[in-house]
Amino acid sequence: MGERLASLVNRQELFARRQYEPVIADEALASSTSTWFGVGVATDSASCGLPVDVLILVFAQEMVRRELGHLKSTILIADSNACDAGVPRLDVHRAASLAQAPLELLIDRFGFPVEIRRASQLAPASEVERKQQALEIKNGYVAQQLVQTEIMRERGAGVKVGWALSACTYDETYFDRLYANRFGHQVTFAYTIGGRTLNPHRPRACPYLCREPRERLLLGGRENAVHKLYADTSTTAVRGYRRLLGKLARAYRHLTGEDSGTPESFLQFVVDVSATPTTVGKRRARESRAGAPSILSP
Repeated sequence: MGERLASLVNRQELFARRQYEPVIADEALASSTSTWFGVGVATDSASCGLPVDVLILVFAQEMVRRELGHLKSTILIADSNACDAGVPRLDVHRAASLAQAPLELLIDRFGFPVEIRRASQLAPASEVERKQQALEIKNGYVAQQLVQTEIMRERGAGVKVGWALSACTYDETYFDRLYANRFGHQVTFAYTIGGRTLNPHRPRACPYLCREPRERLLLGGRENAVHKLYADTSTTAVRGYRRLLGKLARAYRHLTGEDSGTPESFLQFVVDVSATPTTVGKRRARESRAGAPSILSP
């Protein structure tokens, strides 16, 4: 399975193919039953929206899931991490909702077998606190990140998809190295490319955090995303974002068989879907009737 994963990463353009090889733990691949990735909602302050760029991780995770034959995947909304970092709880709750709601709508539209869960609901607080204390790490955000990775591994999710960006000190590779140093080589990590911005002075960024709404294309709102893409910004920044949208559109076609047209039409399509209240509960009802267990059940 390690060879299959490495082959997937090398041939699919959403992965950081030239800079970051997957970290493959054969034992983890053999025992894992699911794939997951996390969505942060804050750094020093709460995120003000969810960029379209998060689809890099959504699509890459689905590719990994299919390649490894897993039945389910998970998206973990990292609300408790932000609270441990000192971000006000109400701000964290709002940012988590801004991330979770559009993701649920899109996952339902795509038909991917993904469970979306908040980190605060991952395990009893006493268990999380005990594991954090054992790490003896003063930074609560970092400790939460490592504990969550370990809890996910214990529950069968030993394959983690993350993003990597050479210009960023605290991308997913940073936390994954810390995890490996503390827990050993027990989890397989695969890395995607980072996100884009409309700021020519800071063109690359985390794919799921937004500090300045004018600089990102956001999900969950009823805006003319194409107009925003081309309004009052540098040609270089627009070209970079348009290249990313082209990659996402090709991945969508590969995974669903649907052709969304130009990068611009794909952009408006996902923005519209993420802002339209649909019956997300139908998917959950189908899973319930089928008796599909949560991979996160203790």
